[in-house]
Amino acid sequence: MGLSTLIVMIAVGYTFLLWYVNNSKRDQILCYFRRPNKTKVKKFVKMSSRHVIFGKSKYDIVPSRIEWEWYRFFYFMPIWVPTLDYTEGKRLPLDPNKMNYDWDNPENRKTINASELMRSYFSTQNPAGAKQKTGIIMQYLPWVAIGLVVVVYFLLDNKMQGFGHQLDAVVGTLNAIAK
Repeated sequence: MGLSTLIVMIAVGYTFLLWYVNNSKRDQILCYFRRPNKTKVKKFVKMSSRHVIFGKSKYDIVPSRIEWEWYRFFYFMPIWVPTLDYTEGKRLPLDPNKMNYDWDNPENRKTINASELMRSYFSTQNPAGAKQKTGIIMQYLPWVAIGLVVVVYFLLDNKMQGFGHQLDAVVGTLNAIAK
């Protein structure tokens, strides 16, 4: 295996890891829970969740209090994720604008009422236990991507081997001329 093949494999692997990290955390919120002893617990929850559970307590998710920050999954792969910050004893997350836990304002009431309205609307639209169908393309897209990477690798590997044989022939010709 040559140097160029190794570089291509590293580039393909890095691209695959970036794709995986972005897709695995796309519709999730990173929730921080601060305990009284100053430790911080991290937990990912789905964006559609209404609450997050830390220990035995349930904490509400308030969309107007979401903050965005860079989060590193691997040392060299940060991604932009929504976050919420909770403290023990407070049901609601920290408000990033005022840096307090007060929730009783018209904006939050409007959000809560709108989410209740949407939930009641969608509960009447979808029968209980019905699954949403995914398209056949979306279902097999990861396998297609992996197959394409393997095909491109073998094509590049064959090209590099042919190039190496041609280069050996040129070097042999030059050595014969130089003698």
